[in-house]
Amino acid sequence: MRAPTMPIAVVQFAPQPLNPAANLERISAKVAEAHAMGAKLVVFPELACTGYVEHTDLHKLTEEADGPIVNALTKLSRRYGVYLAAGFVERHDGHVYNSLSFTSPDGKASIYRKRHLIFWEHFYFRHGQDPLIVETELGRIGFAICADMIYHHIWSEYRGKIDLAIISAAWPRRTPQTAFRVGWMLEPSWSLAGELPSRIARDLEINVAFSNQCGPCQVRIPHLGGATPAAFAARSGLFDHLGNRLNVESDLEQISLETASIPEERLPCVTLSA
Repeated sequence: MRAPTMPIAVVQFAPQPLNPAANLERISAKVAEAHAMGAKLVVFPELACTGYVEHTDLHKLTEEADGPIVNALTKLSRRYGVYLAAGFVERHDGHVYNSLSFTSPDGKASIYRKRHLIFWEHFYFRHGQDPLIVETELGRIGFAICADMIYHHIWSEYRGKIDLAIISAAWPRRTPQTAFRVGWMLEPSWSLAGELPSRIARDLEINVAFSNQCGPCQVRIPHLGGATPAAFAARSGLFDHLGNRLNVESDLEQISLETASIPEERLPCVTLSA
C-alpha cells in the first residue's frame, strides 16, 4: 500500500570538491537534521559525495556500488529509517559513471547512472543507458540527473509508471565574472533550473523533488584554456503534481521539508470480498 503523503527533505548543498570524507560527514549531519524534521525521504544533489568538478582527479575517487560511499549512505538510511538519494562517482565494468545512489531503510541500494552527458562531460564519464524505478511505500520513484531532465524520451519512459521523480543536479549559472564564451551558454540556465522541474511535474502529473548544488564553481572546457568562474544555480525544491513549487527558494545551503501528496486516483484500490 502506498502512503497518500510523502514528507520529503530536499537538501540544497555545497559539497567540498574532491573531499568525500568531509562531504559524507556533512551529509550525515544533514540527514540527522532532516530526520528530526520528520522527513521520510532525503534528496541530495548530483555528485554530492565528491563535489562536481570538471577534472580527471574525480577518477581517483571512483568506487564500486558496494564501496565505502554507498555503504556509508546505506548505514545512514538504516540508522534513521529514511530513503536517501545522493550522487557519487561510480566505477562499473571498467567505466566511470556519474551516478546516483538510492538507499532504503531495509539496507537495499539502487543505482541510477546519468544518461545524458552534455558538453565536456563526455571527457570524464560514460553515459548510462537505463531508467530506474523503485517501488516504495512512499510511492513509485523514478530518477534523473541534471541534464537528463531536458530530454523528452526520459520522461516518456516514466509516464504513468511513477508517483515521484527525484532529480539531482549540479546545474550551473553565469555570474558577472563568467567569461563570455562560457557565459552565453549559461545565460538561460538560472531560469531553466526552476522551470524544468515544474514542467515535468505538471506534464506527468507527479511530484518532483529537485536538489541542486549551490555556491561558486568553475567551468573548465577541455583544450580551451583554464577554468572560468561561475556558480551553481541553486533553485532546489519540491513541486506538486500541478507543477506548483512548495518551498521558499534560497541561494544558500538549506533543507526544505515539504509534504507531497499522491493524487487519490493514483492510490491502489483495496477490494474486500465476502
